[in-house]
Amino acid sequence: MIRQQVKILFRQSIETLLAHKFRSFLTVLGVVIGTATVIGVASLASGLEAGVRQQVEQFGTNVAFVSRFGGGPRNSDLTEEERKRKPITFEDAVALSQLPSATAASPILRPPELPPAVRFRTNEVRNPSLRGVWAAYANTREVSIARGRFFTETEDEHGAEVCIIGHDIAERLLAGYEPLEKDIQIGNKVFRVIGVLEKAKSTLGGGPQADLFIFIPYNVMHGMYPMQDDHWIAIGAGQGQLERLVDEATDLMRRRRQVQFGAPNSFEITTPSGMLESFNKILATVSLIVIPIVSVALLVGGIGVMNIMLVSVTERTKEIGVRRAIGARRSDIIGQFLLEASTLTAIGGVIGIVIGVLISILINLLMPDLPSKVPLVWVVVGFSVSVAIGLIAGLYPAWKASRLDPIEALRYE
Repeated sequence: MIRQQVKILFRQSIETLLAHKFRSFLTVLGVVIGTATVIGVASLASGLEAGVRQQVEQFGTNVAFVSRFGGGPRNSDLTEEERKRKPITFEDAVALSQLPSATAASPILRPPELPPAVRFRTNEVRNPSLRGVWAAYANTREVSIARGRFFTETEDEHGAEVCIIGHDIAERLLAGYEPLEKDIQIGNKVFRVIGVLEKAKSTLGGGPQADLFIFIPYNVMHGMYPMQDDHWIAIGAGQGQLERLVDEATDLMRRRRQVQFGAPNSFEITTPSGMLESFNKILATVSLIVIPIVSVALLVGGIGVMNIMLVSVTERTKEIGVRRAIGARRSDIIGQFLLEASTLTAIGGVIGIVIGVLISILINLLMPDLPSKVPLVWVVVGFSVSVAIGLIAGLYPAWKASRLDPIEALRYE
């Protein structure tokens, strides 16, 4: 019986809304915008988080990086304390490699200016991410070799001019050739390709592209840039030993750099998991900005629904009087108007969800490196909130309609 009444009320609600299509759409426009914004932002945030997580997985979960400045080299916006920081040295890398919890360590030397283009015959790739490392670098993090191998300690010690290149370097520079054992030119030196990295899962379209890496022996890199004395250092930890490693590395570096007790570190130690936590904090900050905007849109939508339902009560006064005269209860009138309001906003929510999904698809088409996807939980939240707005906004109009005097309502013109 109750189910039948709900079906009747729902059918009446749909008929009423279809009778005023354009007015109904304008009424829920705020709900549409709010829901679409929620879905769009959620899909973008989900895609960004997935991209960052993929990058973290590429580095591995048991690696720490020691650097002079956090987040890579910077030439501007440095504080006075940062400008006075001493470089991270080769000797620091040697000391860190001897920590009890370190399984492997390697200095990372980068060109002080834009790296030279890499060439093969008439092909050229500009701005590769050139890195000079120890052979142990392959044991500090997840270095996935698709073909070939990493260089050995012997090759590093003897200054062998060999290299491991990224996927894109191989594709763009050596297209149509088997890359292994080919000679490529970097600056005025010729290197033999002994390994090719697997294609990176995600680069998020920014920073040094993982697929453009070129790893060469540290001693060769130091010979190319003898005046470059600032390093990054990668340190690998045993399973479950990363926190201990960070503590040991922090203590050692503070002593080596003579940082006074209570003074802040004059260096940075970052971990992939720490990068993910920092990124999640940024997303949380963005959410604090987006939520009020979405709330305003939904509030406007709720006010619009309440106004249109009050107008509907006035327009249908005589209808309400007839229904009451033939036996409809107040609860029936309240149920009808609440169902109309929630149906109206539910339709707006569905439209908003569809628009949000289209935004996500558009992001994927325009930015393939950004794996945007719509989380199911936010689809449920968006729809639930839109229905809830209808119920809340429809309460007063429904109560007002149920309180109409049947006799007065029948006389209404």
